[in-house]
Amino acid sequence: KFFDDADGDALVLNKWFMCQALADLPDVLDRVKALVKHPDFTLTNPNRCSSLISAFTMNAAHFHAEDGEGYKFLGDITAQVDKLNPQLSSRMGRGLIQWRKYSEERGASMKAALQELADMKPISSDLFEVVSLGLKE
Repeated sequence: KFFDDADGDALVLNKWFMCQALADLPDVLDRVKALVKHPDFTLTNPNRCSSLISAFTMNAAHFHAEDGEGYKFLGDITAQVDKLNPQLSSRMGRGLIQWRKYSEERGASMKAALQELADMKPISSDLFEVVSLGLKE
């Protein structure tokens, strides 16, 4: 209903996407993945992309789930965004560089996602800088 009432208003839709990403629901990652395919979502719009993807990284309980799927999802999306908007991808990649502050398992998953980004060919200089910083020992 809220989405329908928004009637295409970009700011309201951004808030709607953000609320979906911040929801405390057991399947929130699956919902976020589904919303990436939503007709009103696009990776080419930085505000829309941030409203869903960056908001999900602030959903600590679900982004930092023990299975590491949140990190893998962020890495995969960041790789896609890097081809479209290197500045945005570098901001998104920062969600993975604090891997040392988490448990060994979570840290390893975050570091693996960073390494996948580092191994990506081509990689923008913006994202490479962030990833290199995150992987520096």
